[in-house]
Amino acid sequence: MAGRRAMMTIVKSHDLSLTQGQRNVVKQPWDARTLVTAGAGAGKTTTLTYRLEHLTGVEELEAGEILVLSFSRAAVRELRDRVDRLAVSARRVRAQTFDGWALALLKQMDRERDDLAGTSFDDRIAMAIDAIDAGVLESFEHGPPAHVIIDEVQDLVGVRREMVEALLDRFSDNCGFTVVGDTAQSIYGFQVADPAERAGETNRFFDWIRASYVADLVEVSLDDNFRARTSETRAAIPYGAQLQNLPTDQAAADAEASRIHAELCSVLGAAPNFGELSDQFVQDSLRMSGGTTAILCRDNGQVLWLSDKLHNYGVPHRIQRSPRSRPVPPWVADLLQSAGGATMTEERFTEVLCQLRVVTDEPSRVWQSLRRVAASPRNQLDVEALRRAVAEGWLPDELTANPVHPLVLSTVHRAKGLEFDRVLVVEPEPIVSRGGGDVDPPAEARLLYVAMTRPRDDLYRIKIPKLWQIRKANRNPFPVDRWFLGGRERWARNGIEVSEFDVCGEVPAGVREPFADPVVTQQYLRESVSVNDEVELRRLHDLPETTTETPPYGIFHAGIVVGEMSARFRGDLWRLLKLNRGYDVQRWPRCITGLRVDAMETVAGSRAVAERSGLGETGIWIAPRLVGLGKFEWNDTTAEGGTGE
Repeated sequence: MAGRRAMMTIVKSHDLSLTQGQRNVVKQPWDARTLVTAGAGAGKTTTLTYRLEHLTGVEELEAGEILVLSFSRAAVRELRDRVDRLAVSARRVRAQTFDGWALALLKQMDRERDDLAGTSFDDRIAMAIDAIDAGVLESFEHGPPAHVIIDEVQDLVGVRREMVEALLDRFSDNCGFTVVGDTAQSIYGFQVADPAERAGETNRFFDWIRASYVADLVEVSLDDNFRARTSETRAAIPYGAQLQNLPTDQAAADAEASRIHAELCSVLGAAPNFGELSDQFVQDSLRMSGGTTAILCRDNGQVLWLSDKLHNYGVPHRIQRSPRSRPVPPWVADLLQSAGGATMTEERFTEVLCQLRVVTDEPSRVWQSLRRVAASPRNQLDVEALRRAVAEGWLPDELTANPVHPLVLSTVHRAKGLEFDRVLVVEPEPIVSRGGGDVDPPAEARLLYVAMTRPRDDLYRIKIPKLWQIRKANRNPFPVDRWFLGGRERWARNGIEVSEFDVCGEVPAGVREPFADPVVTQQYLRESVSVNDEVELRRLHDLPETTTETPPYGIFHAGIVVGEMSARFRGDLWRLLKLNRGYDVQRWPRCITGLRVDAMETVAGSRAVAERSGLGETGIWIAPRLVGLGKFEWNDTTAEGGTGE
């Protein structure tokens, strides 16, 4: 009864705290087909929270009958946090990313399958489409969903759009939906390689849903803005409607988008200049903001440059990770190594968590998240299933989300769906000055609009030099999807970006070169290595394992071995150094500096190797994840081809 009374109180509060448009969305019946256009800061997360409460509390759907999908783990975590604060009956509802749900679907179809670890995200999505078409969802315990909620639908392109269309089409007779999006914030079209197809993807899902449900589709627009609290942060908002209504003709759309981009640049130009990073006052204001601050960049090359500068000035910050980056927290390794059996009770779980001094939300919430992938009868946790989830990368999204930090460096793409008290936007170049056939004016205008609508209170502009020395290596004779540090000559190679897959996770640190005691190394990683610590890569010898990779590089923290670089890194470094197809790479950097620890993560590998190394039978250990634009040091003190400064 108490829960019911609380739920009714929340339902009544809808009428007091929501706009009429939000109430129109919230109170739709469970089988309604609702398309919501929600502009930047229009309160869509709050609307979806109360929508979930209405579906579970008033429409009396079970939590397992509702499927909630969103584009990023940050959006999933925000919705999950909002539900926990504002809802009662909806707290049991699960929210997942598109990629996370596709993987969970494949694992539920066959929990023993072991062929997913090496598949790409797009491959998993394609396999999920086949599973939907084959009727796999109908065989699950809760059956097919009764209602589907989908956030950020403007970012559905390619196979993800096809997956959602297959899902809605499959259950169109007995399933309602609430889909929310804003074409003005569609910035992920670049995932479609072909320019002509990319242009067609912008409104494709909206066109499909309107054509498919023409008889009973309910359309609602949320036009109010609850995010921007000052006139400066509201200045870009009116351009959203213009970006939603670009002409269908491509040439006309390009011309209109170029105009909008120029006007947004003018609006940004009227915002205060934050100043030079070398200014002590600027550095202090970034250290002591009193709220959340984001510096938003057009690309990751700018992020890496800014991060290096801020580290040199001693300004703490975090780089926003890719939406697909899923590092498993190190406490999961400690949990598995402390399990002491095939299953674990919730009481034992809470006890271990307290012993580990894990800084987390309420343990019961983490417990429920873990049981989503490793449930055992009688409300216990299946330890082996949890280990498999770690090994195959399908831990729940909310457990692998980016940690909160008061100062974040991010591309605009990675900041999508987020908001901050203060935002510094790196001043973009005018479209007309870029030239070439690679410029996509609608995409550039939407990108700038998204950047300028992230702040709550303060919008600033910040100018950085043109980074001619930091380039993308995707035009190499052997393309590499990484940024690199060049020099005065086009052929110069003076540094390389590290990515999430660059630390070897096949065996514990110390088992292979550079050799060390694995037990001592694990202890050192736990006790002496922290996020943002500096590390360097040292070439161990001059003998590559294959003809298409460099020799091995060890990872050293304060001179202590903490890991080795992966074969993927060695191959990409070789491809970066291979200047042309006839060039024989015979010279490799002696050392790579300027890198830092982005996170400590749990890794699953060979049980036999772990046991032989003294790390127990679980095959679980921890490893560092690195970030930064590493700088090459050759056999002397000079860079190859000139300085990168």
